[in-house]
Amino acid sequence: MKNEHIPQRGSSIENAMRILKIFSMHQPEMRLVDIADELGIAKSTAHRLLTTLASEGFVYKDPQSNYYSLGVSVLALTNIVSSQLSIVEEATPILNALTENTRESSHLAIREGHEVIYLQKIENEYSVHVTTHIGRRNPLHCTSTGLAILAFETEEVVDFILSKPLTKFTDYTITDPNSLRERLEEIRRSGVVVDYQGFERKVISIGAPIFNSQDKVIASVNITAPVNRLRDAGAQRKCVEEVVKTAKRISNLVKLRKRLFEEVKK
Repeated sequence: MKNEHIPQRGSSIENAMRILKIFSMHQPEMRLVDIADELGIAKSTAHRLLTTLASEGFVYKDPQSNYYSLGVSVLALTNIVSSQLSIVEEATPILNALTENTRESSHLAIREGHEVIYLQKIENEYSVHVTTHIGRRNPLHCTSTGLAILAFETEEVVDFILSKPLTKFTDYTITDPNSLRERLEEIRRSGVVVDYQGFERKVISIGAPIFNSQDKVIASVNITAPVNRLRDAGAQRKCVEEVVKTAKRISNLVKLRKRLFEEVKK
């Protein structure tokens, strides 16, 4: 009953969008009460919004368990978005080559707010537990994909990200804003990130930024591997070279697409 007295946040549309965003690979199904509690809205409000979303196919309510999950309408929209994200289509064969050359899983990510979202993932032949999948959101401040983007963002964006509390995930996570600014400066100088267990224990990741035709950072690419597989300096150096080369290839494709588009318009 206490949910009925919780102050409501935002408009109905905003809350409906927030409902859709709380589902994830790790939390694909939720009860009404859990959805209301997590969003800080009343149960009656959550029920009304879920009923509307279910009627349009955006959520599904299991009649046996009464748990909610995402519906088929979301899948249809996902396919449309994927078809429009030309960078994913263009980057996928290059990511395949990166995974083949390094024998490690590779990712393409973009920034949204204080997180990165993975648009593509190419699995390697090994079974390694890394918390990534297409659509997964991870923090900016302690992942190689996030740091590769953040290092080349504007001062305003960096200030905004560092003004928020930075979660410590491992003993290696940098949470001090001044130390993180120094880290970002190092990344800007080298053009690459080697993240040692910053987000997950026993995992190393190597990332590099992707730029558009205005040389603004728009995405990043990385590989992830268990620490013990990249202890050798030579192996790590080879992976760094491959990641940097991959990021430059994708950047060049993005810039080429822009030039071709402008020529067509003339």
